[in-house]
Amino acid sequence: MGQELQDRKLILLEDDMDPSISKLKDILESPLGLAKALVCLSFGQDSSRGLLSVREKLDSIKRMAAGLASAEAKSDYKVANYAVYLFAFQQFFHSSYRARQGNVLEAVVRTILTDSKVIVYKKNKHKFVLRNQLGIVTRSDHDLDVMAWNQLEYLLVQIRSRDDTGGTTAKGSLVELPRDILRERISVSSPVRYVIYVWEPLKENQKQSLINKILGELREQVNTTVLEEKLDHGEPVEIHEKIKLQLAYGAKQFADILLQFAKNPQVKNVFERTIQFVSSWDDLWLSYAISSLELERLTIDSKSNFQIMEEKLKSDNIVFTREDLRQYLEASKTYAVKLLPKWTEDTLPVSSPADQLIYIRDLILLKMIHQKIQGECSSITEQFRKID
Repeated sequence: MGQELQDRKLILLEDDMDPSISKLKDILESPLGLAKALVCLSFGQDSSRGLLSVREKLDSIKRMAAGLASAEAKSDYKVANYAVYLFAFQQFFHSSYRARQGNVLEAVVRTILTDSKVIVYKKNKHKFVLRNQLGIVTRSDHDLDVMAWNQLEYLLVQIRSRDDTGGTTAKGSLVELPRDILRERISVSSPVRYVIYVWEPLKENQKQSLINKILGELREQVNTTVLEEKLDHGEPVEIHEKIKLQLAYGAKQFADILLQFAKNPQVKNVFERTIQFVSSWDDLWLSYAISSLELERLTIDSKSNFQIMEEKLKSDNIVFTREDLRQYLEASKTYAVKLLPKWTEDTLPVSSPADQLIYIRDLILLKMIHQKIQGECSSITEQFRKID
């Protein structure tokens, strides 16, 4: 069968020694950790410790407010039983993903700044830099998403993922550090550009609300009459003799700020190139989609295609070699072509031969990832079960 299959780029199967892959792994460490968890759960030898274990995360509120207690009482009907596991799985995935999305945004900005040849501080160094290099010690601790220095000025960035997320408290927290600096009359030792970056501006419906909250937090310390218009236009406003505050809505405004800060004419190209670079990978969506489909088979038919595939590989004495993992696209296609004619069970969620071949290939790819990371699986799955 000479058919060309859809391409896949699986970072977890790429060469760990390749500098570009190492860079991607650093940026995407958090969501790749979730992909690993899905793969580990999908190939758990004991089904009670595999995908079905996500049910353990359901609490009494979910059982009441989502009616899942009623579904559990009817679990002899397979659809009701599936509803419980599906809800638990989706809750597990989306709560885990939400906690990781911000980490990626921060890592992307740090990478862009690093590639623009300015000094970027690791997050665990932020408090030290604030205290020892800027002289900023406030009564309350404050988290910053990104911190950098261009030898003349410090850049402090707070990232908000979307315009339509976060209530009043979340909006206010974005400007708490400069507010406290002003309230506590702290003498800052070096110039600071404090930027609030809204990554996804959407239709900017919440922009005025955000500006109002910023003004409200600063009104006691700063004459805010000139601030509103400048913040709305993305212009820097001086709120302290050493601090300029700026609001960036969307990538274009933020790239312009990075250009001003880094003094590097290539920074916009670096920005675009980094976003494109980080967008081309398949580990998470593939593991999420297939584990979702296979959870249905596991709960309704008691056996997943993961298990069927492993049986067929064993029956054909197929064991993935180190070279197979290195050449994962070609090897997975070769093995999928071998298995397709022998897949007589009516279990695949796609019907055309072409799609069936792709699905089997994708099952094999996930199995390859599992073989590469299986030494980590015990600690990964235990760790994820502790996260709500």
